[in-house]
Parts: sequence; structure tokens; C-alpha cells
Amino acid sequence: LAAAGLGTPAAAALGLRWWPEAEGKGCLEGQRTIRCEAQAHILEGSGAFVEANLMGLHKKGLVQPGEWHVVTLYPPMSFRKVYDTARYFWNIIRPAVPVKVWNAREAEAREGLPKAEFFQKYGFVLLNRKTAMTAKDWNASAPITLDISHFTGIGMPKGVETPVTHVYAKEVEQIVRELLPDAKDLELDPYCARRGPGTKNPNYSFGPHQDYGFLADDWPLAGNDFRKRFAGPDCRGMMALNFWRPVLPMCGPVSKTPLAVCDPRTVKMEDIVATSIRWDEMPHHRMMTLAHDPEQRWYYYPDMTTDEVLIFKSFQHFKTQSAPELNTCFHTAFEVPNAPPGSEPRQSAEYRVRVW
Repeated sequence: LAAAGLGTPAAAALGLRWWPEAEGKGCLEGQRTIRCEAQAHILEGSGAFVEANLMGLHKKGLVQPGEWHVVTLYPPMSFRKVYDTARYFWNIIRPAVPVKVWNAREAEAREGLPKAEFFQKYGFVLLNRKTAMTAKDWNASAPITLDISHFTGIGMPKGVETPVTHVYAKEVEQIVRELLPDAKDLELDPYCARRGPGTKNPNYSFGPHQDYGFLADDWPLAGNDFRKRFAGPDCRGMMALNFWRPVLPMCGPVSKTPLAVCDPRTVKMEDIVATSIRWDEMPHHRMMTLAHDPEQRWYYYPDMTTDEVLIFKSFQHFKTQSAPELNTCFHTAFEVPNAPPGSEPRQSAEYRVRVW
């Protein structure tokens, strides 16, 4: 998915403007960064969008609703495993699909909803929230590559003190209580995941995906304790939220490789490529990729800064559901068309919270 090819001009030319960067927050005095303001397409009544090339989207028909396609990237490999895995990758539309990615700032302004209501309607929302975390704090709290422990908490060290536990977890809990006032219990890990040059995850994740399945039965590596807790009379359901934000030492706004999220209301069940994947010594676990449909509605927040955080739903299962539902956001990094070569590389952090 990290093959070259993203960034081919597919939209109108972008206008460039030089912006002096404010002193402080680790930026050198007098430093200037390139800020890219897209001269985006405008559709009357719909707002602005950029047309981006999304890699990793599938053709329809590989998986029917209720099925899970098995992908195996770790031995032992049988003929059937190789065949099924090859079918999965052959089904990807290459090299990429031109997709309209709409301005979510305009969508929020047009809706005029309180943040919590917008979040419930769309599955994502942007908050202007400064953090007390420094560049040193972020790096100290991300000592490992992104793995299953970030998604489930399984394997996260117990009793470890990090800047996340002292600072960011408290900031995140306050946001969760605002967006989900009925939340009873939060699982807050000591580590986050970092992306960008010089981090444990130097590459960005190009390719629409969803980190989990539909139901509690799909939860990765779910054991007896998890199943017993979910089945308990005091549990109405569970959610997993992703807190995604640009972080220091980045100085300027994200102008080249932002994150796009898909409105789950625009995704049909037959668009979902439900996948049971194994990529290391851990067992297969369920996640989802996406087949392209022109009715899918993608959004991004242009020029996100380190004072802003994007929260989106990654998993949701309430016991009131009678069948699998999609209430969570497919997401992907993408390159803004014609982003200037001098754009500051994105530095970002991901922090996943499990909410009961």
C-alpha cells in the first residue's frame, strides 16, 4: 500500500501562501513553514472538496455480507491460504481510485450542531484542545511500534508511568465524558502510537481500513474475561475511540498527508470487505477494508494543527443491536493533490480508548 503513485495531480491547482509560524512550541524563532490552501472544487450547497487518489480500495463482490475473507501473511502457508490471500490482493483496484474528500470544517459549520451531536451523527468530530504534552513527552510515550496492544490493551505493560498516564490520559478522559456522558468505564493505556519521520512508525497508513470488526464476538483476541464483562448485566455495550492529532515537534499545520474519515452512513454493508487476517505469530483477527462506491462520503479537516484533535469511532457494539451495523469510520492517510514539495512532514499521534 505504500507504493509510489500517490500525489499525482487530480484536482485543481493549489494556491500557496507563506505563513510566519508563531514562536514557541519547539519551533525555531523566525522559522517559516509552507501552508497549503487548496483552491478546492466547489459544488453549490455541498461545500468544498479535493480530489485525492486513494490506494487499497477493492472491487465489489469479493466478500458477501456475513462472510469473512481469510488473509494469511505468516507461515505456515497452505495452498488454500496462499490462494485466498492472492485473491484479496488481486481484488484491489490499481493503482488508485480518484475520490472526492470533502472539507469537514465546512460540514460542521453547515450542520450547526453541538460537538457531541455532530459526533453521534457522523462518527467523528474535531475539537480545538491544546495539550500539555511536549515533543519529548510524545516520544517517551511511544516506545514501541503500533501493534495489537494499542488496539486491545492486551500486552500493554501494567503500572508503567509515562507522560500519557500523567497528562494526556486525563485530557482524553475529559473529552470522552463530554462526548459520551453515559460512559461508565474507560480503559486508558500508558502508550500511544506515533507516526512520522524518526518515530517507531515512520510511514503513514495509505489504504482505507477499519481496525476492528462489527460485534463483541469479533473483538481481537477476546478471552473469557472480555466475554464475561461484555455479557454482564451492567454492560450496555462497548466502543473504541481513536484520538488522532498532529503533535510536536511539528510546527506548522498538516498540509500534505492528512487523515480522511468516511461517514459510516454512506457505506453499504456490501461495500465492506470483512477480513480475518494474520500478519505475525498472533492468531487471525477480524478487521475491515473497503470496496469503492461513488456514494461513499469522505471528509478531512484541512490544515489541522497541534492544538486540534480528531476523535472518531473505531468500534461500537451495543446489546440493543439485532444484527451487525456499521457505526464506525473507515479511515486512511492521503496526499493532498499538488501539495508543495516543501510541506512539513506530518508528525502525529494515535491514542485508542476503550469505553464501556
